[in-house]
Amino acid sequence: MPEINHKDVAAALNGSPVSAAALEEAIKRVLAKGKQERIEAAQPKEPNWATMTEQDAYKASTYIPTVEHEVPDYMNIKLKDPEYEVVWASKDQRRIGQLMAEGYEFLIAEHVHPNFKLPLVFDSDKHYCYVDVIALRVHKRILYGKRRAGLELSQRQLGNNRRPPAARVSGTFDLQEVPMNPEVGSFYDPAA
Repeated sequence: MPEINHKDVAAALNGSPVSAAALEEAIKRVLAKGKQERIEAAQPKEPNWATMTEQDAYKASTYIPTVEHEVPDYMNIKLKDPEYEVVWASKDQRRIGQLMAEGYEFLIAEHVHPNFKLPLVFDSDKHYCYVDVIALRVHKRILYGKRRAGLELSQRQLGNNRRPPAARVSGTFDLQEVPMNPEVGSFYDPAA
């Protein structure tokens, strides 16, 4: 426990009558003041940048504050209309033409939620771009329907590969001698 200076406690009491509660409160104030002074003394001091050299900067004893920057998520956008989603597409004109024909549209400033602060600015064509991609707005009906169709296609394609073959080619285990069945695409005979 830190040492308590009785003069500081007496000064904190300001000559008022000493009761147990008043004494306790005065001690707490003195300890809080001492704690704050120790915290301030422990804080590293900013170096004198005018006199600092590169050699001083490499010394471990020299305090140099590190400036950390938070990199915003450039690709995340909140829209006014919750029925729409943002999709990023390549700036390739063939890809943009295909998406426009499917119902996508360029994202404009009016589509963005007013409380959402965009980390980038719109370009001279009033498009929201990041490196080689451009933000497009699409209705969820179009986007989710397209994603569901892709999922179902993938599941159908993988559905037949999960089952073991119905029958092996009868009479042999040496698959090198058996011709490949072009209908099935394997060494298994579906008729056997």
